Amino acid sequence: MRAPVILAALVVSAVAAAPAQAKLVYVKNPASVAPVVYVAKDDGSQPRRLGTGRAPTVSPDGQWVAFVTVPVGAGQLDTVVLQKLSGGGSQRFVMRSKVIDSLRFSPDSKLVGAIAASQRVRVYDIAKDATKVAAEGNIRGYGFSPDSAEVVYGDAESDKFGAPSDLFIRDAHGKSKARRLTDTHRAANPVWGPKSIVFDRFRRRKGDAPAYNISQIAADGKSDPETLTKLKVPALTSGLVPLEVSENGRRLLSVFTGQDSEVGFTVQMRTGQTHALSTDFETGLVGFDLSADGRRILAHTGGPDPGNAHDVVVVPYGGGKPKVIVEDAAYPDWNS
Repeated sequence: MRAPVILAALVVSAVAAAPAQAKLVYVKNPASVAPVVYVAKDDGSQPRRLGTGRAPTVSPDGQWVAFVTVPVGAGQLDTVVLQKLSGGGSQRFVMRSKVIDSLRFSPDSKLVGAIAASQRVRVYDIAKDATKVAAEGNIRGYGFSPDSAEVVYGDAESDKFGAPSDLFIRDAHGKSKARRLTDTHRAANPVWGPKSIVFDRFRRRKGDAPAYNISQIAADGKSDPETLTKLKVPALTSGLVPLEVSENGRRLLSVFTGQDSEVGFTVQMRTGQTHALSTDFETGLVGFDLSADGRRILAHTGGPDPGNAHDVVVVPYGGGKPKVIVEDAAYPDWNS
């Protein structure tokens, strides 16, 4: 099951070039007590069952898959399973927490990051078999730098929804002191792209959730944030959350979220022009990932509710008919 994207954002770093081992992961029966994670070729062929879990993600080099187990019984913890796709397919249990969100690999495939209990960004070093805390606080999304050396993250002043929040940068292994990137008290959900860091710049609303639009800022923090989108955000919706930037820095995949609604949106980075993948905000297309060249979007049909009927599809970035690559499946990720 996909984690909520607002404030525990499913945001990712800029995509790397597609590897020789292009893989796809997805979930079958996501609304059941035992959802099943599968891996396949990036066209959906040759599927293979990996285990019971949710939120699967595949490493950029196609060597590893990580997913979160589904706790059974009171007091059980979320556990991150790391599975090698070759050489016998060995599994590691690499971190545990009451709640695990925003599971992803670093661009160099050497690290696995996650938000633990909304309070820490944990980073697991695959080669060293060791986990470090890269950031602590009231975490509002995070992303790896393109060189995998650092993380950018949102840190709010309290755990209250809509609390003042800013962006910080720190060494991915937690070795350095955090460096403040913004001072607006309205920044969250960062994605580190090849040319800038994109993030949510939110506006507080009385009696409603904050309204999110997307801005960008240089990683050195020497210039003021630049507004990208200016969508009018209706009541009972939250607005746009950035997910992924293409490797050329020109295309952004985002998601528009709200109460019982979620739909994929594209954003042109040079103009801020937006386009919805569907006019149906409750059961339409939800985007999850871009191809390396930014020309294709990996998505699922059926909206955000795991109990709906879903198919995994590929959609042209510029618009067009979705192509079904896996039937009766949801919450995909790929390294294509």
